[in-house]
Amino acid sequence: MSNPNFIIIGERRSGSTTLYDLLNQHPGIGMLTQSDYDFFIETPLFSKEPISNDEIQDWNLTHNIEDYYLKFENLKGVTGQKDADLLWWYPSHKRLQEYLPDTKFIIVLRNPVTRAESQYFNELSKGRETLSFKEALSRKQEAITHWENLHLNYKHRGCYVQSIKHLYQYIPKQNVKIVILEELIQNYDNVMKGVCEFIEVNVEEGLQIKLIHSNKEQLLERKKIATILPFRYIFDLWEKIISKIISKATQDKTTRKKLKNTFTGFYHFSKREKIDSNINEKLQLKEFYKPYNKELEDFLGISLKCWE
Repeated sequence: MSNPNFIIIGERRSGSTTLYDLLNQHPGIGMLTQSDYDFFIETPLFSKEPISNDEIQDWNLTHNIEDYYLKFENLKGVTGQKDADLLWWYPSHKRLQEYLPDTKFIIVLRNPVTRAESQYFNELSKGRETLSFKEALSRKQEAITHWENLHLNYKHRGCYVQSIKHLYQYIPKQNVKIVILEELIQNYDNVMKGVCEFIEVNVEEGLQIKLIHSNKEQLLERKKIATILPFRYIFDLWEKIISKIISKATQDKTTRKKLKNTFTGFYHFSKREKIDSNINEKLQLKEFYKPYNKELEDFLGISLKCWE
């Protein structure tokens, strides 16, 4: 039986992929090649189309833990994986306690205002989101489905202290490492040193890895020539062919995105900078998060001035 030594469990759009890519370069670490392996979350929830709660089967009936252990059997060194939804998905916490009692967990947190905005644009680009930023933030909590809660609940997902307190009901505090993204960027050597010490790998080899920024959100649109007939059909066919080839070549989301950008980027442009969420909404979010950030500071005994 091979358990992972550590898992990066969140938060989505908070730099978890950046940390995954950094640790994946460490010679003493064997990372699962699939950048987000969602074993401990109900599979139907990752449908690109909305699903009802009735369509979600009991996790225990659809998952075999032995299949999970086999994923790490041939990895060398200190083994790890990433699933940026585990912190937010509360039902997974008990599963982690039951099946991975000795595993360590790393949580990457980011200013919740910019995290919410980033996730919104990311979901907009995937086609899951259809509302404006203002409308999306106003979703009624009591009416959302489990699918919406996982993918479209931008506002409440940033109340990190609630998720961490729930996690600590199942996972000992000493088995959890909190990384603040802004501190990773501003004080890279010190934060990286702490991460390496936590998962017990060579610190010097870790500090030789250069800081990168992975998985930036994109909102791509075709250039005009690619929307005019008959060129549109040609580019449609090209995308289908490329998508099939890439899906067969790798299961890693980050690699897939890079390959897709390489082969389709020449007829796309980013319209991310042309769309800006309402500044008033971001100011309201900042006020909304203040008590949660203060509670998080007190609970963890840290300073979050970099979020002000």
